[in-house]
Amino acid sequence: MLKFRTIALLLTLAVSIPCAQTETIPRLEAYFMSGQVRALLASHDDRIKALQVLQEIGVTKVYLESIRDGVQPTVELLETARDFFQEHGIEASGGVTLISGNDFSTASNQPGLWLNYQTEKTRKDVAEHFRTIAAIFDEIMVDDFLATDDTSDISQQAKGDRTWSQYRLDLMSDFAKRYMIEPARAVNPDVKIIIKYPQWYDRFHKFGYDVVREPKLFDRVWVGTETRNPETKRYGYVMPTEGYINFSWLKSIAGEKIGGGWYDFGDCTKETYLMQAYQTVLAGAKELVLFEAGSLIQGNPCNETFLKRRDALFALGEILKDRKPMGICAYKPPHSNGSDTNGAGNLYIYDYLATLGLSPIPVAKVPDSAKTIFLPRQAADDPTIKNLVHTWLTAGKTLWMTPDFLCAVKDQKITAAAGFEYPLVLTSETKKVIGYGGQGIDEIFTVRGPDGKETKADQIPVELRVLPTPLHASMKCYGITTDGKIPILTMNKPEEGGTIFTLNLQTYTHEEFAPDREQFLPPRPLTIKNWPSSVVGWIRREIKYPYNIRINAPNNVGFYFYNDNLLVLANFNSTPAACTIHPSSIDSDKEMKLHPRFPHVENVHFEKMETPKSPCYSLSLPPWELVLVTWE
Repeated sequence: MLKFRTIALLLTLAVSIPCAQTETIPRLEAYFMSGQVRALLASHDDRIKALQVLQEIGVTKVYLESIRDGVQPTVELLETARDFFQEHGIEASGGVTLISGNDFSTASNQPGLWLNYQTEKTRKDVAEHFRTIAAIFDEIMVDDFLATDDTSDISQQAKGDRTWSQYRLDLMSDFAKRYMIEPARAVNPDVKIIIKYPQWYDRFHKFGYDVVREPKLFDRVWVGTETRNPETKRYGYVMPTEGYINFSWLKSIAGEKIGGGWYDFGDCTKETYLMQAYQTVLAGAKELVLFEAGSLIQGNPCNETFLKRRDALFALGEILKDRKPMGICAYKPPHSNGSDTNGAGNLYIYDYLATLGLSPIPVAKVPDSAKTIFLPRQAADDPTIKNLVHTWLTAGKTLWMTPDFLCAVKDQKITAAAGFEYPLVLTSETKKVIGYGGQGIDEIFTVRGPDGKETKADQIPVELRVLPTPLHASMKCYGITTDGKIPILTMNKPEEGGTIFTLNLQTYTHEEFAPDREQFLPPRPLTIKNWPSSVVGWIRREIKYPYNIRINAPNNVGFYFYNDNLLVLANFNSTPAACTIHPSSIDSDKEMKLHPRFPHVENVHFEKMETPKSPCYSLSLPPWELVLVTWE
């Protein structure tokens, strides 16, 4: 019955789809897995049914997969389906997923789905398949799994003295060139091949995803933005901002080759599925692949909310198409490690910067022109980072660091400049917080919980990593435990110039990811999301946001700034978020308002409030939704 209700809803919504679908931003696309090509497109009636649903959703391009798990539709069926969609105004490209099965290639010796790319059989099978598929399609997308975890004897021998990471990076970029791209172009010189990266950006290099060489080899780059449900274990405890971070970071590498985002229904609620779309477009994607076509045709319930807000998604895409994001430059060099054996643990820290509302713009290149730069453990892998830090401070820049960065960089002058004793030794010990202090307030034992009600701090689970009290830096805010104070944010102004903030933000280490657990995605929930509004507010006060705007909002509310006077707020809470926006004195004469071209949901309350100092604006932000604010 749900299936028929969904189709009826689609029919109702279809009348609002613009006629020139290819002009909408983002463009909606769908991916048929190889088994779905056989099951859902085998007959003319099947293809008509699929076409009807996809047209009603607004899909203008499909990817027809030629292999997955060894399942291969016939060449005749792929050609028939391709021609059918193209005859009905829907572009058709190919898709490939390199997973073993049905005697296709050699499987990795590790449990899972990956291949052993060192064997002659894998090389022969993959090259032959790409020659076949390139004769059918002028464009081919390569889905996840272009990576390996194989440790068999043949891989051990080929690895030699290299680390597993370096061996796999060399192996996979060479394999892609010799056994995928070159065989395909030998058959079809005009074929365009897309690499689609998964979402787990901080672990790419461990398994051979080379973000430096591969974007140069492939014609386009697509990005996995499938964050799914942050509250469940099935796909990891992924913050809803990870898709935004992953896309933005890869865009800083791929440049003009960046294409679109890709997300799925797996483990999603209606709200989290829609937020995946929002975050993908906020990052700059102009195309969205809805994975996978079977769920669209069969009527996944998450799609109902997505369709109700489809016009908002199109409006968001149009509003952002000529705008650039603004915020703190968060530096992550390619192939950098977020943890080490000295106790550092900052994997996926960029996701949490965004949910805290710190407006990070992740970049893979040295952000020399930025005025404010965030440096977690990953940045310590830049061999020039010590000189860069001193150069930046001399230039008067503001640097945000984590203790993990200070520990990894091993520089006495930098540690002293941050206000800590050298060497800074990290510990895995954490303590439960029973209160908070900061900004001249000695103790706060009552905070607001996730439901907005006041409660005792020790009733909201927050644990902080034990960190030494700084020698010279002032503690802007701290957690109170039964044994004393633990710094959360410290600030110091070194003699050479500039300002250093040290944020005690601990996330994950590589050791927490293992084949018998979650290999790629956050393996446990963190209590950062429980930090109270008072603590998050103290941290935000130290950031110089674009346009000098100040925002008071609960935790788990993201701030996204763009040029041409645009602010987007995203609420990742299941309850409404009460926010206050304070324009700078420079812009106080400009009237703020809800963006007139974005269709806000009901219950968005936005009101100007006159105060003795300057006007401000109150805003009620609905759960799992966006609000766009502009001024002129």
